[in-house]
Amino acid sequence: MTDQDDDLFDSVTAMAERIGLSGKDKDRYVHEHMTRGGYRAIPQYVKDDEQDEQDDRGSGFFGSRRTRPNRDRDQDQDRGRGSGRRTRDDDWYTG
Repeated sequence: MTDQDDDLFDSVTAMAERIGLSGKDKDRYVHEHMTRGGYRAIPQYVKDDEQDEQDDRGSGFFGSRRTRPNRDRDQDQDRGRGSGRRTRDDDWYTG
């Protein structure tokens, strides 16, 4: 079977949807089954044609154009999530 004929990703994704998974649960399910099937995940970036000028996807490294009220920043620091700390959510893989 060639890579072009391999439908593992489609099959696993369909099963995740069939059992009602969505969001991060679906992503984890697909990732685990694909890696067990001999695949590895690699990030891929594509040009966002619908990018909004007010887009606030900035990271801690480059800074963000979005400003949050002080109370939100204070709450993050109280939880130990200051601007210099990374969390699992910062990784491209959601699992």
